[in-house]
This record gives sequence, structure tokens and C-alpha cells, in this order.
Amino acid sequence: MTNRNRFFYNGILLTVVGLALRGAGLFFGAYISRAVGAEAVGLHSLIMTVYSFAVTLATSGISLTVTRLVAGAVAEVGEGGGGRVLRGAVLYSLLFGMLASLGLFTLAGSLGELVLGYSEGTIALRILSLSLIPTALSSVFSGYFVGVKRVACNALVQVFGQLFRIGYTVFLVARMASGDPHRAVTLLCLGTTVTELVCFLIVLVEFIIDRLCRRAREGGGALLRPVFGMALPLAASAYIRSALLTLEHSLIPKGLKKRGEDRESALSSYGYLHGMALPLILYPMAPLSSFAGLLVPEFAAEGEGSAERHRRIASEAVNDTLLYSSVAAVFLYIFSEELGYTVYGSYDAGHYIALLSPVVPIMYLDHVTDSILKGIGEHVYSMWVNIADSLISVALVFFLIPIMGIGGYAVVIVGMELFNFILSIVRLRGRIRFSADLFGSFLLPLVAAMLAALLSKCLFLSVGRQITALLLVGKIVFAVCAFIAIRYILIWLVGAHNKIRIKRKEGLSH
Repeated sequence: MTNRNRFFYNGILLTVVGLALRGAGLFFGAYISRAVGAEAVGLHSLIMTVYSFAVTLATSGISLTVTRLVAGAVAEVGEGGGGRVLRGAVLYSLLFGMLASLGLFTLAGSLGELVLGYSEGTIALRILSLSLIPTALSSVFSGYFVGVKRVACNALVQVFGQLFRIGYTVFLVARMASGDPHRAVTLLCLGTTVTELVCFLIVLVEFIIDRLCRRAREGGGALLRPVFGMALPLAASAYIRSALLTLEHSLIPKGLKKRGEDRESALSSYGYLHGMALPLILYPMAPLSSFAGLLVPEFAAEGEGSAERHRRIASEAVNDTLLYSSVAAVFLYIFSEELGYTVYGSYDAGHYIALLSPVVPIMYLDHVTDSILKGIGEHVYSMWVNIADSLISVALVFFLIPIMGIGGYAVVIVGMELFNFILSIVRLRGRIRFSADLFGSFLLPLVAAMLAALLSKCLFLSVGRQITALLLVGKIVFAVCAFIAIRYILIWLVGAHNKIRIKRKEGLSH
């Protein structure tokens, strides 16, 4: 199998798995939001921002480091390469995983009071702290499988882990939550911890089998200096950004309270935007995330003609992302009301989906751009951009939320995505002279998507205004088919117009 075919095979596999998992996760989130309420969703989202900071302490930089170093080792010594890198990475992960786990367990009470504003979060945070060492080690093995381009192993872990998490958590919440939001959040956190442990055991077994099948071709010992040298700068930036992100999210309910909202209302507003609307906005990004992750080893590989190869791959990635994201943004905006009600049973969630949908092209393209920058060794630049992004976000949240309410947070998301994207795309353009077809890959698909979505809504009006899941799926499927047809018609019309214009110019010249 050629590298190009393997790239697309792995990308398609991850896309199918990613869409299935995100779809399952989305409807699982919808079930949870209906079962425990918007207040519990907001509370759980806040706890997860603190947990995310701890996960960052435990894992940051190691997965990308392993991917890049293992890819280089395999290119140098063959399929069995990377053993010394892995031993160094495991030691790194054990060290930082234990530090993060002990830190979160010890400081859970203080974090519950200071960051979350309530003491009941202590138990939930301590339960989550037990997952940090398995999570750190899983990151090493996941990075390894990406580096050797055997992503099916990661896909298997993701599928089983999501299925286990959904089944186990539904079992816990359905039988033990009893309408108490604090108890429900604790049970959700228990489900997360048990799932991380199970996923670690699966990926460990896969890794052992893989290494036994491909005998190592390197000597003993652990390669510590390159691992720490690459992972620590990445980790340092992630630590700062994650701490700022935690601070930013903790300021949102506090800012809403300053505006006059009570605690329950503040948490509900946060839950609608961050716990419901944002996951749905990010759901269509699953295919892009799959291919973007595979771009890192593709750009990390150097060789003869790599500059031209990088230019071609970057151009394809940028233009394909522009086309896909413009269609996704239009569909999310036009079907926002139906999506919010069908998935979450909430028109408020639909309002926030519509509010965030215009930033989708910027958000998706920035994600792909960041992956390319990491692949060509620009992770330090990305680090400073992300830190600046987080610093400005904290300041904006502090000043805007008390004035504008939760809408101010939406303004922050849109503004900072644009800020991050501009800095990243300018840097990428300076390193790789890629080409972007704004008309063919953005404007024309945007018009075609708008016409297709509006046509779908008009045709389905005869069915009635009732909103059901089946009807929504029918609208979207029809809109996709109509988009494909309208886009090709528009391309044909533009081509015919250009031919007529060229003939006129030739006639005038004669």
C-alpha cells in the first residue's frame, strides 16, 4: 500500500469511527442533559474544565512527541524502531501522571471552593484524579500507533471506550442520580474514571501484541533527552493555556451572577452554550480531526522533494477544509432550531447553535492549520499564539460577561477563533506557499449550501411545522443531495461564462 493510499485509508477509517463516536457522544450528552437538567450539565462542564487542566498536566506534549520521534525512528531503522523512545515516554508519563493525580486529589477541596464555588465538587474531582495515570500512559501508546500509521488500534480503543462509557454511565445515572444534580455529576465523573482505566488496559494489550509481532531493532535503555526536550516545551505552553482556560470558564458563572442572575440560572446558561451548543457545533469536525491528526507524521517526514510535496498537501487540506466547513456552517445555521430541539429538547440550545455557526469555517480551518504547523516543527510558535489567545480570552470574559451576559462569551469565542486563525494561517503561508481557491472552495459552496438548505426547508413545509428526528434527518439528507447538484450546476455555469468571456476577448483582439 502506498503512503497516499494508506493516508486515505487511515483517514477514512478514523472519520467513520469519529463520526460514529461523536454521534453516540452527542446523543449520550442529549440523554444526560434531559436526565439531569441544564444546571447539572453546567456544573459538570465546570468540573471537567478543572479536570482538563489536570489531564493537561499529565499528558501534554507526550502524544505528539511520541508520534514525531517514533515516525523518525521507523524511517531510520524500519518497523521495529522506536523502542527507546517509548521507554523514555513511559517514564515521562508516569512522572507527570503521578504528579497530576496527587495534585488533583490533594487540592480537590480547595479547587471546589475557589474555582467551582461549591464544596460538593471535592468528591467528583478526587474520583477523576484516579484516572490521570492511565490517561497519561494511554497517550504514549496512542501517539505510537499514529507514528507507525496503524490508527486502527486507536480506533478500536475509542469505539469500545465510548460504548463502555455510555453503557456504564447510563446504568449509574438511571439508578442512582435520583434528581440530585450534585450526585448526578459525581456519577458522571465515576463513569469517566472507570472508562479511562478500561481504555488503558485495552491499548496496553494492543501495544504489547504489536511490539511482539515486530521485533525491536534498537538497543536497550530509554531515550530521555529527546523526549523531555520536545515534550516539555509543548507541555509548558499547554499548562499555561489550560490554567487560563480553567480560569476563563470559572469566571463565566461568576460574571453572570454579577449581572444579576442566580446560581441556577447562571449554570443553566453556561450549560446551554458550552455543554450543548458547542459539542453540536464541533460534531461535523470529526472527519477533519481524523485527517488533521494524520497530517502531523506526513509533514514530519522529510526527504527529496518534500517542499513541493508539503505545498501540494497543504493546498489540498486548506481548500478541502474551506469547502467542507462552509457547507457545515450554513447547515448548522439554517437547521439550528430543529437541531437544538431534536437533540436536546431545547430551543435555547438552537439559539446558541445559530449564534456560533458563522465561526465554523474559521474554527475548522484553524484546527487543520495547527496540525500542519505541528508537523513542520512550528509547535513553539503555536504555543505562544495559544497563550496569547487564552490571556486575551480571560480579560474579555472578565469584562464582557457582566455587561452582555452569556452572549458575551459567544463574542469571545468568535473573536478569539479569528485571532488565532489569522496568526496561524499567516505563519503557515510564510513556511509553505500553499494556494487557496477562495471562490471555488468557499464562496461557491457557500451559495450552493444556502440554496440547498433553503430549498429543503421550503419543500418540507408541506409536511408541517412539527419537529421530529426523522424529519430533520430527511431535511439534511435532501439538502446534501441538493447541494451536490446545485454546486455542479454553478460550476458549469461559471465555466460556461468564462468560455464566453474568453471568446469575446479573442474576437475583440482580432
